[in-house]
Amino acid sequence: MDSLGILVTKHNQEQSYFTDIAIEGKKDNITIYLFLPNDVDLLTKTTKGRKFCHISNSWIEDTFPIPPYIYDRCFYENKVAYLKYFPYVSWLKSQSDIHFLGHGLPNKWIIYNALLDDEIIKAHLPKTAVLESSNQILTFLANQTSILLKPSSGSQGKGIFILSNNQDGFTLLAKREGKPFYKPLTKKQLQHLVFKIRSYQYLIQPLLTLTDHEQRPFDLRVFLQKDENGDWKEVGRGIRKGKLGDYTSNLGSGGQVATFESWYNSLTNEYQHAFQLSLHKLLLRIPRILERKGYQLFELGLDFGIDKNGRLWLLEANSKPGRKVVMSLYPHKKAFLAKAPIKYSLLQEKRKRLGHER
Repeated sequence: MDSLGILVTKHNQEQSYFTDIAIEGKKDNITIYLFLPNDVDLLTKTTKGRKFCHISNSWIEDTFPIPPYIYDRCFYENKVAYLKYFPYVSWLKSQSDIHFLGHGLPNKWIIYNALLDDEIIKAHLPKTAVLESSNQILTFLANQTSILLKPSSGSQGKGIFILSNNQDGFTLLAKREGKPFYKPLTKKQLQHLVFKIRSYQYLIQPLLTLTDHEQRPFDLRVFLQKDENGDWKEVGRGIRKGKLGDYTSNLGSGGQVATFESWYNSLTNEYQHAFQLSLHKLLLRIPRILERKGYQLFELGLDFGIDKNGRLWLLEANSKPGRKVVMSLYPHKKAFLAKAPIKYSLLQEKRKRLGHER
């Protein structure tokens, strides 16, 4: 193995991280390439893109054979972008001589149902349904005052809103340019809203109370990655706190990072033990169950909510996690993070070689 490709949807995304990977790659005589899916020539199996030049310490344009190992860091902003790139990504994954480090996870609804089969994980999944009608919302609101609606294929907290009962109808809590706002809705307006968003496949969940002692929304992000032996290891964990008055803790919406210990140390010894036991079980089982369902993975970002009763809820499993939390709290792991895709690629190369020798 002499090259590793990083598949992206923007030339300038994650430049610092990719440069770190290129620097680490040189130590193993591995050239790192960046390219977009639609820059691939399907006939010649070559692609336009960029490679890292260690002399100029910069990325330079080049045309090169498609690397045998690909690290998929494609992020699709909308359905149009997804449809634009999907045929090329699908073709790359179908080639027997091209190996993706991870094939990624499907949408939240499919993941929810995959994890629902495990009784231990099931107890930590918020009740979820696909939005189909306004009557369905009324049924949910008959049992709780507020519900959460989120797109099945959304990311970074985008498209999430809250719907609540009030005396005159309903109240919608949503975001405009990143800022929360309230809007009263009649039943007819609710029906129109459902009709408008239904085609995007929205999910309904009970609104969990996931705020800290300052009434700020917060969650726990745990970053998992496979090591050079193919075993799952925890790289780091941290608390993400949203702004006061907000309802998401996503960092892209102005959230902040805090150490796990800053929250954990406020707990009683008895609850600390129970929490760690519960979290440990989930961290062991979630990757294992997903892989048993056939999803090939290299890394995972798991987001957990913690309600007022101390109950742990799995909010999301992300196969293309960001690194802001880990890099903010564990800056000494910068080289370790950059080396991980290379080490895992080398493991895949070793396994392939051993398979051919048998």
